[in-house]
Amino acid sequence: MVLKKNIVLIVGLLIGAFAVADVAEPPRRDAMQQEIKEWFLENYYGRAPVGRPADMEFNGNEIWIAGGKVKIRLDVTLPPGAAKEKPCPVLLVADRRSCFPTPIEPKKLKKVLAVHDEFRRMAKERGYALVMWNVNDVAPDCWLYDRYIKMKPEELPPNAWGVFGLYGGEPDGRKGDTWGTIRAWAWGHSRVMDWIETRPELDAKRVAVCGHSRLGKAALVAGVTDERFLVAYSNDSGVGGAHPHRLWKPGVCKLSFVNTRHLHWLCLNSRKFEADERNIPHDMDEFLALMAPRYLYVASASEDWWAGPDGEQFAAEMASRTWERMNLKGWGYRGHVGGHVRPGGHDFLPYDFERFLDFCKTPFESKPNADGKYGRQ
Repeated sequence: MVLKKNIVLIVGLLIGAFAVADVAEPPRRDAMQQEIKEWFLENYYGRAPVGRPADMEFNGNEIWIAGGKVKIRLDVTLPPGAAKEKPCPVLLVADRRSCFPTPIEPKKLKKVLAVHDEFRRMAKERGYALVMWNVNDVAPDCWLYDRYIKMKPEELPPNAWGVFGLYGGEPDGRKGDTWGTIRAWAWGHSRVMDWIETRPELDAKRVAVCGHSRLGKAALVAGVTDERFLVAYSNDSGVGGAHPHRLWKPGVCKLSFVNTRHLHWLCLNSRKFEADERNIPHDMDEFLALMAPRYLYVASASEDWWAGPDGEQFAAEMASRTWERMNLKGWGYRGHVGGHVRPGGHDFLPYDFERFLDFCKTPFESKPNADGKYGRQ
């Protein structure tokens, strides 16, 4: 009897899972795709109240907004030979040090910096530029947010809330669709893209936006909301990123945990779905599909149960059907959608970056179409 019940449960879960894939997915410019995108902005990530600021200026490798009240500081590594005559593709990566309280514990800092050095080496060997920035320059992450929220206004450091202080989004002034931190970080990626477009040695038509964990969530949002990005890469992004809510199972992070522990990441409207997240109206495979006809890469780790590696990969494979409906190759070798599952736990390792760079050969080394764009092969 127990075995029979388990079989029924498994079949039920599989039916529910494949129901996600049966959602109609016409080309991304179809009204339904726009409706799905608008739904996620309204009910999940929140809306950015401003696009490119009129008062934004570039000072070397820094982006200044509102006279320097917000400064995005860029760490730029160029490959040999990058020049106006031969602009190189760009890997835009959110600096992982963003997620750690300062001062970072020396052993952890040494490890992160060593990985960053490996990323630089690998990018240069491939002929790609690597641009990194700290997302706290735009909006504070948990360790700062939790500190600031307990302080009186007069105790806060200058411009503590970053873009929230400029355009709205501070804890006391949020409405249902006010942008959360993930959306603000994605907006920051777009401002870096604005800077990239001014650099003759960089090819703004071949830019991949990348991130790990919470920064992987932001990379996906940046890719979907800004079509200038040719590739979006999330590494172990989990719930709020690539993992579908309909495939939640014990051991995987829940939406209610995100909105309690990291209450600033998503918009307040997302709380409506906490009690029954498996029945959320639109799920992450539909969100990932909004990258079509460009390129998507989703990486996972086999022991990263909190992020849900099987769900992340399932969502990417289901999303790839959208590319196939456009007569483009979706999931697989030299396709528009790729991913891997690395042995081990929640981390961003040179192995992950190397596999992603292998994937980038297709979008970065292919020839542009007649309209000068990439990604429509």
